[in-house]
Amino acid sequence: MIEETRPANDMRYQGGAFHPDLESGKASGTVRISPAGVCFDSPNGRFELPLEGLQVALGGANDRLVFFTHPDRPDAAIHTADHSVLKHPVLAARPELTAQVGRVQSRQRHARVLVLSVIAALIALIAGVVLAKDRIVESLANSIPTQWEVSLGNTLFEQMIRNEREATDPDLTARLRKITDPLVNGINDSRYPFQFHIIEDPTVNAFAIPGGHVVIHSGLLLAADTPEEVAGVLAHEIAHITRRHGFRSLISSLGLYQVLQMFVGDATSLLAVLANNGAFLLDLKFSRDFEREADAVGWEYLLRANIDPGGMVEFFKTLEAEEKKTLGGLPGGTEKTLSLVSTHPATLERRHTLESKLRRLDRDGAAFHKFDLNYDSFKAGLRSKLHSAPEGTE
Repeated sequence: MIEETRPANDMRYQGGAFHPDLESGKASGTVRISPAGVCFDSPNGRFELPLEGLQVALGGANDRLVFFTHPDRPDAAIHTADHSVLKHPVLAARPELTAQVGRVQSRQRHARVLVLSVIAALIALIAGVVLAKDRIVESLANSIPTQWEVSLGNTLFEQMIRNEREATDPDLTARLRKITDPLVNGINDSRYPFQFHIIEDPTVNAFAIPGGHVVIHSGLLLAADTPEEVAGVLAHEIAHITRRHGFRSLISSLGLYQVLQMFVGDATSLLAVLANNGAFLLDLKFSRDFEREADAVGWEYLLRANIDPGGMVEFFKTLEAEEKKTLGGLPGGTEKTLSLVSTHPATLERRHTLESKLRRLDRDGAAFHKFDLNYDSFKAGLRSKLHSAPEGTE
């Protein structure tokens, strides 16, 4: 079977026309270009526009259609959505039409460039917003009134402590203050009334609650060897509070659209979201970035308080030793018992970072604060006050 090939000057394009002789003044049909002109043919009628004086232009929604008109027939127009009609050899053979076709094609290119530019701008805008989300979240967290934050923290602490046994012996709390007072006074951040609490829990852990409460497990105090180690942990936890990591984590967990809504709105919606989800602040696990930031800020707090930051490094080593002891030194063990390890990822990486900072620090010539506390005696007193001393702490 031989396929019939239609001559170039007999190419037909689906289109339409406007003409007073057509039913309802318009019709759909086929468009054909010949040396005589542009012809429209349909069951409702046909007519032709001569090539001499023919006008070519774009029209319709988004310049989707190619229109053919003629000044001698102002009441008639032929159009097609097939832009390949502009490449028809009959049109290309006439210089006056070639110039018009060139202008139409140039307009098409400009339109495409404009559309692509708009799309690129939208993509860039969306990407910029996504990349700026962390800064937006931080700005939102920093807009929270401190008094409201402290009030929420007090409420959360009261909810948490109901299920815990707090060690409130006056002698123990007085001895703990020999560590916390120099640290807090050195930090000199008057926004928060920092309060430190010991709860009876054998896991090696401490955590911060927005507004100033820092909770220390008895297991951590018994695992530490020096006041400097405890101060290093507490400086880290205080940094979580001052850098508002709890609020930033909670806000980050929301969708980008909701974050942007709160950013351009007033503080009422933000505070409502935080109040309704406040309980989650007690169980948050911070991201690695927040843990690294807490390490860095806590390090600066120790230096500001003139406390040897080497204690922070030593406690990382204590964590690793306790982990091996708890897991029996078995390879491939998981961090199940040491809560501080499981909630503070990349322990080894962070220790190496702090060790690098410690090597650059001139500790030999520094006169760091000496804690007025016999730490072994403090641990013995703590054990005696516990209802059940954890195994392996003697």
